[in-house]
Amino acid sequence: MLRFITPFAALLLTLPLGACTPVFQSLTRDLTLYPNPTVPAPQASADALSGTYLGDGRVLFVTTRYRLVLNVNAGANRADGVLTNLDNARAYALTGKYLPVTPESGSLEAEIFEGSRKAGSVVARLNAGELRGTLTTLAFAYDLTLKRQP
Repeated sequence: MLRFITPFAALLLTLPLGACTPVFQSLTRDLTLYPNPTVPAPQASADALSGTYLGDGRVLFVTTRYRLVLNVNAGANRADGVLTNLDNARAYALTGKYLPVTPESGSLEAEIFEGSRKAGSVVARLNAGELRGTLTTLAFAYDLTLKRQP
């Protein structure tokens, strides 16, 4: 007897729950979660941000010259490049996150590596052809100011 009642009970329960689906859809139609997948994030122009940047890193009274060759992929929120200390010719691989704020600006949060060893990190803001932020190494934290070269 229980064998015959179980499928019938399941069928009876699905009918009222199925009828509620349109009601729930109408109530939640205008609700969106952040980030909204139907609205694209602000996309930065790769030409406006990617390129070669030259400038200085300063800690106390010591100034060190740096060159950054940067490639920004705003659609993937990625930034990669090579940071070179021009005073001692040491080069570091840079990889990390780029978060666009406007089409011409955003924030960079990246780690730098010398070979396979982590050598530090860069936290900076890219805006109007200029990169300003902090380069943190194992020994020092530099105030970094680099300008994009034409």
